[in-house]
Amino acid sequence: MANETKYINLSDDTNVSVSTKLYVDKYNNGELAKSVDLKVTELIKPLPDVRLDLVPRPVYDAEVQLNEELQSEINVLNITIDDLSSQLAIKTADSSSLFLENDALKLKEARTDNNLQSIQLTVTDLRTNLTTSLTKAINEATEKTALEAENQGLTAQKNALIKQIDTLNNLLAQANASLAVAQQQLSAKQQAVAAGGLATGELATIVFDGGDPTKKKVEGRDLSNDYNGGFAPANKFAASGDPFKNNFSSYFDVVAGPKDISINVESTEGYAQIPFNFGFTLPITIKANETKRFEMLTGNPAWVNGNNGNDGGTWYRRSRPSRTDWTMKITIKDIDTNGKTETKDFKMRTYKY
Repeated sequence: MANETKYINLSDDTNVSVSTKLYVDKYNNGELAKSVDLKVTELIKPLPDVRLDLVPRPVYDAEVQLNEELQSEINVLNITIDDLSSQLAIKTADSSSLFLENDALKLKEARTDNNLQSIQLTVTDLRTNLTTSLTKAINEATEKTALEAENQGLTAQKNALIKQIDTLNNLLAQANASLAVAQQQLSAKQQAVAAGGLATGELATIVFDGGDPTKKKVEGRDLSNDYNGGFAPANKFAASGDPFKNNFSSYFDVVAGPKDISINVESTEGYAQIPFNFGFTLPITIKANETKRFEMLTGNPAWVNGNNGNDGGTWYRRSRPSRTDWTMKITIKDIDTNGKTETKDFKMRTYKY
């Protein structure tokens, strides 16, 4: 990188004067910067973190947020209790000081009595000393009365502070209870999802006895069944034959979330009414955290009579089952005014004999 170098030779021992110029090595600044500011980049990037969301993210985030808000309220209440306890300690110390002052006043009163006895011995100074003593006694009595009144006020404040602490303890207990309920709700949802449940959103989770039907579709159908024939007993639903043998559920449970909900089940495609007789009138309302079971084994009379179970026409066609692909829609609604609504659709196939 040096461009030019010159040397001076003084090996000859002479007295001759020598004059010359000194040159500093010249470097290429660009090349020097490249060699110093060298930046090495790692070619192998770290592996990405694995994140397994076993709970639906909206459900998990909502419950975690509620948990954090309740914990924040508990922290605020604890700080308030500490502040009130400090104030109570200060007031108690002030009260003790007032008791000492009261005792001092009693001592002063005793000294005054002694002074009065001494004054009575001197007739000449009786009027002057009597006036002074009376004035001093009146002032001390007034001060004593004021101190006693202030002491009573401090006692009342102390009792009020004790009541406030009791109230805050009750609020703290309520907050802890709410936190326990929230944790229980989150645990119930986690258990339902772990059992193969399907979250409708934030309001409920649907659990089929055969597991998640959307993960074992056959010919595009989530569930299939026979009615009144085939592989089913008379007037009952049962699993169809192959390839639908394992594509059947005899019931499903609806697990409510943290709010009261209304549940409705209907057919939106294929049938005019739902084929199943659940044993109760729809829609049905359940409380928060409750579970309601919907049996899918008995036929709905309106469906049985309204859908005759055959293709119609000749005797041969009547002897064969009707095959209907239909959609079962489960609607979950928050019963509060302007509450949100969540739905889940399931593709069904029914062979009716």
